[in-house]
Formats: sequence, C-alpha cells, structure tokens
Amino acid sequence: MKSFYVSLKRQDGFTLVELMVVVAIIGLLSAVAIPNFQKYQARSKTSEAKLQLAAVYTAEQSFYSDYNIYATCLRYMGYDPSEEINSRYYTVGFNVANVPANAAYDSAVNSGLTTGECAAAAAAAPNLHYYVAGKRVATGLTNNTFLNNTALGDQLAAGTQTFVAGAAGIVHKRFTTAGVAADSASSMTINQDKVISIVRNGF
Repeated sequence: MKSFYVSLKRQDGFTLVELMVVVAIIGLLSAVAIPNFQKYQARSKTSEAKLQLAAVYTAEQSFYSDYNIYATCLRYMGYDPSEEINSRYYTVGFNVANVPANAAYDSAVNSGLTTGECAAAAAAAPNLHYYVAGKRVATGLTNNTFLNNTALGDQLAAGTQTFVAGAAGIVHKRFTTAGVAADSASSMTINQDKVISIVRNGF
C-alpha cells in the first residue's frame, strides 16, 4: 500500500511553461485558420452570383429571340427573384434602365413588346431592372449603386447589340463599399457572350 501511494505521489503533470506553449500554438493556428475559413465561406457564396447571372443571361437571350433586341426590363423577361430576397447575398440586374428609343425598339413593339412593362425610357427601379439582396455578413446591404459596371449597347446594329448585367454582394465583413477599391464588395458581370467577369472578389 505504501509503495502504491509513493508511485502516485511521484506522477508528473504539465508544467506551467508547457501549458503556455500549448496555448501559444493554439493561438497561432487560430490566427491562421480563422481568416482562411472566412475567405473560404465568402468564396462559397460567390456561386450564388454566378447562378443568378446565368439566369439573367438566359432571360436576355430568350427576350432577344422574340424581339431582336436586348433590354433591362428583367421582370418582363421572366427573371424575378424578388421572393428570394431574404436568401440572397447579391443584388442582381442593371443600375440604369436604358432601353433604346430607336428603330429597333419600335420593331420590337411591332412584334408584340408591351411598352408598359418594358418602356423605351424609364428610371431603374427595384424588382423591375434590379433585385436587391436581403442577406449580408456585415453592416449594410448592396443595392443598385453597387452595379456600376452594367450597360446596354446600341441595339440598332447587330454588332452593337450587347448587354452587361451585374451582381454585387457583401460576402466578407471587411469588404463593404461599392466600386473597385481595396475594400469594395464582391462584384461580377455577364455579357451577351455569356462571359462572366469578376470585377472585385470582395474577400
């Protein structure tokens, strides 16, 4: 019995220095892992933008096959994610509604285009030409002012019938402003050739 007591008494534990070394190692690993995990989360959210832009592209091409022009009246084209606002990080669409008031537009009207739903001259409006996001990872939300790279080309000639639609979202807490500055939110565009361009990663 005495020898058993002595063996227990002689058992060694962790010293304070050893514990401090372990805590320091855990701290270093956390300092490296947490930022990388946040970037991974942000990168995973960008797939939403690509899916939304692909849907806009499909709507534009369908509209073009009917009326031989591109336009910005997304709801009229059949693209309307307004009911999904609370599940989207990205605002999608056009910052400026600039449907051309020219012979191409007149021809589209003659082909059945409804002017009330897709007017020749109208200010960009929510749930018509762009759809705002309802989710965020930081203070503030994206809106149409973040879609600063969108444009509609001249629809008169085949070579100038172009469009560039955009998607912008706040997917990282350090990247929250509009534009292409170092702290800008994530932003992408798609054009009539289905080329997706990353304006700013945003993470």
